[in-house]
Amino acid sequence: MHEYCWNGIGLTVPDGWEPAALERDGFLLESRGIPRCELKWRVIQGTFSFSKHLKRLVRSHKGVQVRAVALDETPTAWQDSVRRLEESGMRLHSFFWQGEGGAGLGAVMHNPASGLAALTQFFIANDTDEVCASRALATFRDYSGGRTVPWAMFGLRGRVPAEYVLQTFSFKPGHYMVRWWLAKSPDRSGRPPTGKGCGTSLVFERFAPASILLKGTTLDEWTRSVVDERLPLSIPLEGDSAHVLWKGAARASFLRTFLRRTVLTRGRVWTTETQNAILVVRANGVLPIRSEHFNAICESYELV
Repeated sequence: MHEYCWNGIGLTVPDGWEPAALERDGFLLESRGIPRCELKWRVIQGTFSFSKHLKRLVRSHKGVQVRAVALDETPTAWQDSVRRLEESGMRLHSFFWQGEGGAGLGAVMHNPASGLAALTQFFIANDTDEVCASRALATFRDYSGGRTVPWAMFGLRGRVPAEYVLQTFSFKPGHYMVRWWLAKSPDRSGRPPTGKGCGTSLVFERFAPASILLKGTTLDEWTRSVVDERLPLSIPLEGDSAHVLWKGAARASFLRTFLRRTVLTRGRVWTTETQNAILVVRANGVLPIRSEHFNAICESYELV
């Protein structure tokens, strides 16, 4: 089994289920090109309506028939999973769906404690799919209430302070990047963060293959040229052939100091003992990160 954690939620699924599409607030999992599970979520302010969410599902999937069902109409294994989630404080309504692309079973979920609303639908063709879907449903987790939030995607795993929000991400061959943002003045509009204005970005990266990238150069030279274009030469790099770190002011002046807008930068770069990769964690912005917090963030970041 493999757990995917993304932007505050978690789901554990069979090892063969892999991301085929990824958004800030949703993903689609497939196995050998066959859709297995689609999950979408967002935070709702105020009251929540299950019927409105089901109607929205019907409107967004033309040609698909959706029917809300009572819990006792669903498979026994599904009922057990629903009850386990309800015991944790979640509220759920199940539904059957059928269309040209297949058929399946799903649930609209709401966590009154956090305001999280989620919609998950599983593609079911046989009894085995039914069992897998039921087991996966039971593993759904809302991680928004902790001091730190886990994330795990495409073979990477880490944790971020709960006040940071997911800004952008990119998973390209040779370079993975996930960027989080903490604004100096919180934006409660619910819109995706732009990463502009006063705040601090927290970036996780993976570069590979390390043996090719570091051929003919050292880790600190590579760091200067690739990792952070805003890293001034006045900021020294410390470490050795397998580990580099830095800390200092990237942009400072009397006026910036007076306005508390000095841009601080700190980071850590290291090579992995296995999988031939370079991992990077870096922070840039006007909001400082305490050393013990930054070290904990770096220690949580690893290859899976």
